[in-house]
Amino acid sequence: MSSASSIGRRNRQRGAELQREIVRIAKSYHLQVYNRDRGGAQHEQGDLEIESKFYGCKRKKKIAQWLYPEKKEVGVFIREDRKSPLVVIPAELFLSLINQAACVCTACSVEGKGDQHG
Repeated sequence: MSSASSIGRRNRQRGAELQREIVRIAKSYHLQVYNRDRGGAQHEQGDLEIESKFYGCKRKKKIAQWLYPEKKEVGVFIREDRKSPLVVIPAELFLSLINQAACVCTACSVEGKGDQHG
């Protein structure tokens, strides 16, 4: 086996490790999560599906240091010229926010159903 193919294989393994890690964290927040990129079958909409939304997973050996929060920041807003802004936040915080939003939506729909019957 050539070293190029073993490097490519290791990169795919590292990406799959990240996907599994995010699935585990999302499940710990009781979120509905599916790994859509299992077995290298690249899903057309994204690698992971969390609460009916698709997300990609990108794992690199090094990420630009300016992407990390500084001081007491919890995240960093970034934007490329003529593109929409993005935010970089820790995965745990993001999944916690999704969990909180799902709980609020569930509570609203339960309250709404109670109002209809009352």
